[in-house]
Amino acid sequence: MANAKQIFDEIDTDTDGYISCAELKAHLDNKRSVSDSAASRYFNLLDKDDDDQISFAEFEQSHLSRN
Repeated sequence: MANAKQIFDEIDTDTDGYISCAELKAHLDNKRSVSDSAASRYFNLLDKDDDDQISFAEFEQSHLSRN
């Protein structure tokens, strides 16, 4: 199974070090079709500091809490 950094880098397609809502939506659509509202809700759950981007620290925290 891929580690958190590998998954983060796969989703962060513009390699700016953050995951945008559009990048997350594209990744989720690649796995299975999701609505914009579902992707937005998931994004908001991961974006703990409400800066409209998911940092690796935020992503890693959610990844660790699932395991």
